[in-house]
Amino acid sequence: METKLNNLYKEIAETVNEMIPEQWEKFWFYAQVSETGGGTYFYYNTPDEPQNYKYSIEVPFIFTIDEDDFTEKKRKLFDLSEKLRDVFKENDQELWYSFTLSLERTGKLNISFDYTDWFSTDYSFSDQQIIWKHKYLGEEPSDTSLKGIIEKYKADYPENPI
Repeated sequence: METKLNNLYKEIAETVNEMIPEQWEKFWFYAQVSETGGGTYFYYNTPDEPQNYKYSIEVPFIFTIDEDDFTEKKRKLFDLSEKLRDVFKENDQELWYSFTLSLERTGKLNISFDYTDWFSTDYSFSDQQIIWKHKYLGEEPSDTSLKGIIEKYKADYPENPI
């Protein structure tokens, strides 16, 4: 199981790396997978702008890249994430709802799994992304309603599972 997981982590990291058309300092990859679907995205920063996080969806609009290739790699990331979840299923492990993989240019890798069934909550995907960005990127929303989402989440989930 460990070998399969490590190979999938490596392939996910390599694919994200291929999708970033400039030198990066660190990236954060997020995947949400369930029996009915899911999605992936990533953010990254650069050595020149460590506090500026670029969102994967914006990459094709910022850079001149092959959009079909980018879309194909985005699909590959979801497929790899599904395979990762399948490894857990095949080995009778508790199935996670989402995971975050972060990789620093130095090679330091970190992986966090979230077992919360977000489909059974009042939090929309957009709410989850706001919470995720707050936790992993340290983003403090200026909008009062967005701050309220984070405060509600912290009250509902003091263990901060996302």
